Amino acid sequence: MLRRLSTFRRGFLSTLGLDVVARGLSAVATVIFIRSLDIESFAYLVLFLNIGQFAGSALTGGVRMRYLRAEAERVSRGEEQATGFALAMAAGLALVLGVATLAVAAVSIVDAGDSGADAWLFVVLTAAFTAGHASVELAMYHNQAHLKFSRGGAIGVARSAAILAAAVAAAAGLVETGAVVAATAAGAVLAVAAVACAPLVRQTVVAPARAALGGSFGREAGWLTVYYLASAGFAYAGIFIVASLLDDSAIAGYGAALRYIAIVLGPVPALLAVLRVRTSQHDMVDSARNQAEMITGWVRRSILPVGAATAAAAIAAPFLIPLLDGGRYPDSVPIFQLLLLPALVNYTTMPGPNLMMTQHRYRPLALVYAVALVVLVALGVGAAEAAGVIAVAGAVALVGCCEAATVALLAATTARRQSGRVGEVAPPTDLDSCA
Repeated sequence: MLRRLSTFRRGFLSTLGLDVVARGLSAVATVIFIRSLDIESFAYLVLFLNIGQFAGSALTGGVRMRYLRAEAERVSRGEEQATGFALAMAAGLALVLGVATLAVAAVSIVDAGDSGADAWLFVVLTAAFTAGHASVELAMYHNQAHLKFSRGGAIGVARSAAILAAAVAAAAGLVETGAVVAATAAGAVLAVAAVACAPLVRQTVVAPARAALGGSFGREAGWLTVYYLASAGFAYAGIFIVASLLDDSAIAGYGAALRYIAIVLGPVPALLAVLRVRTSQHDMVDSARNQAEMITGWVRRSILPVGAATAAAAIAAPFLIPLLDGGRYPDSVPIFQLLLLPALVNYTTMPGPNLMMTQHRYRPLALVYAVALVVLVALGVGAAEAAGVIAVAGAVALVGCCEAATVALLAATTARRQSGRVGEVAPPTDLDSCA
């Protein structure tokens, strides 16, 4: 039966299946961390993982996305693939190293005492995890661009298994403090990255930069980097606000809710993996009408099932979450329920950002996310000081819904305007392959 499905349906199913496995491993690791570590160590680990993931997305996301779009369009046009994997990986690691060096220097200047040494260690560990996380993501993107969705998903499973290994070590008492657990997790993820990336680097290290990545790589990757900086900042602004203004209990509760959101919304990464490639293929790049049909068809097909699933998750949360955390973080229940709202809107408007990239509207896309980030920080800080951690989640929910809806509206409006301007009559979009 799988052979009768379109390439992208098979890609979605394989990616979803492997992503469910990866998220299942992450869920087990989260529960083990919650039950094995004290509040201080778990809060340390929450910051470590969230900052590492934020930095990996913010610093290297633009390079990674530009690389994927170039590779996917080449594959769809049947052109010879002069891949720039080695160059893209080197650019990403250079960004991580540069920012980590600046952070270490800043810590050394500000505080040379014991607290400065602890901060220096945190920066180094987080930089190592960021480098491994970003490299694993690039390897996954490479395989997705070449329509090898199963191989890309397997790499993600290996990364989750590496973090689970660190959790098992914590449960066994082999590692105890937050810093040691973080070092174990960083080392395990770096090992996965080395295994996944080494063959691709060897194959592509001699590829000329212009032939591999295209002459506009720098400019387009620059705007995409701004977009990823803003979007990653938006995704993690809530936890950073809580960490800056509230106590360890609030950090742990908010961090646990983020992990529960990631577990429940399992299909989202698989759909994004398919959409990134689908919107980069030549028939979508060349046809504004296909772009318009994709966004409207996606909203129409997804709103009812996603709405029902979100409502079910919100109703089940007060019963299931206390079973997972033993009732240690009661605030995670309303936080989780509030964060389901932007998740719903993002899911039903998911093609929006990718279609704006297809339209080469990198600058407006980056500006929307940058403005949303500024608004969120202002609202979030005020909410934290006035009403605490649950109010911060409310601010995130409100701004997140507005942001996703705005991007989808811009993408649909541009596609309709361009389609009407050229009087385009395009073949029907392969919506069934990606929705």
